[in-house]
Amino acid sequence: MLDDDANEAALVARFARIPDAVNADASLRRRGAFLTAELLVGIGSVPVHLSILAGQIVGLDTAPGLMRSWRFAIRGSARAWSAFWRPIPPPGWHDLFALSKRGELTMEGDLQPFVANLQVIKDILAAPRFMAEA
Repeated sequence: MLDDDANEAALVARFARIPDAVNADASLRRRGAFLTAELLVGIGSVPVHLSILAGQIVGLDTAPGLMRSWRFAIRGSARAWSAFWRPIPPPGWHDLFALSKRGELTMEGDLQPFVANLQVIKDILAAPRFMAEA
């Protein structure tokens, strides 16, 4: 089994591949046409900044940035993302709200764009489920 740091690094590397998958999905881009936001996705202790413009991922940055702004954040434990990104997640690990209820994930900031584009954001964050692990 991987240690926590190696597991986080593997999860971040997997997540870093989502721009190509999301941007290649015409249906997801069309449904996300009204989503423009800077968001922070916390994968364990690693912050990943995601820039979305009209449903297309235009930036993904894992480098630390002092005073970097974001509209809302979704932070989960490495354990949560690992289970959530399984091809068929176990019950209770299959949805962002289920992970929140378990205490494995938090959502913070201005949640209006998150709620207004809920299914699109869920689909973006679930994209690693459909990618082969590196």
